[in-house]
Amino acid sequence: MKRISPIRNRGTESPALQELKTSLQETQTALSHAYTAFDYASDPELTEACIYEIQSLQARMNYLVRRIKEFELCAATAVGAQQPGRARWI
Repeated sequence: MKRISPIRNRGTESPALQELKTSLQETQTALSHAYTAFDYASDPELTEACIYEIQSLQARMNYLVRRIKEFELCAATAVGAQQPGRARWI
């Protein structure tokens, strides 16, 4: 089943922002796989390893989301500075 991403891809995005969004999508996929591995883990040590992996991927996702928001805020501020009187909502 193909996963539909809530992240819109705009043609005017910087390559760095596109890279962050691609990395976020890859992390979401890895997190989904980690949850699946957790569901099927039967050994306590393997379960613990899955928990650590899930926590690590969640921390990475939080970081990437924060960076994407910072990028978009900077872009919105730059657009607003170019067009006085018009604010752009993301």
